[in-house]
Amino acid sequence: MLRALMFAAPLTLLLTAGTRTNAADEELPIVKMLKSKLKDEKKTFAILVTFKVKAGNEKKFEEAFVPCLAATRKEAGCVAYVLNRDTEDPTTYIMYESFKGIPGIEAHMKEKHTQTLLATVVPMCDGEPKIKVLTVPE
Repeated sequence: MLRALMFAAPLTLLLTAGTRTNAADEELPIVKMLKSKLKDEKKTFAILVTFKVKAGNEKKFEEAFVPCLAATRKEAGCVAYVLNRDTEDPTTYIMYESFKGIPGIEAHMKEKHTQTLLATVVPMCDGEPKIKVLTVPE
């Protein structure tokens, strides 16, 4: 049971990232997770999101990213937003995302293009996406 909950956490973060509960001041789940890992909410950080795509869905997965890649790169809080494909396993993708602090990703998660992307790509995945948080050493 605990193992299943550990694997479900990243997917839950992604699926609920753009949703709010009834309380207007509730934090997005991904923001809550990032705040627990980042010392300074205003500093630039990066996340790696690893997706394992069901075989045969690679082209649809990549096509789903096209509008979001372009739109996200224009967001004021975005530093980098790049989809990468593993050369040894063509069903594995790693998304490199960097934002200007927590406010940058909060704005990104509220965007319609982000919510549409997540609703489209998560069902194509074989298992839950994994999220890794990165910071620049001080």
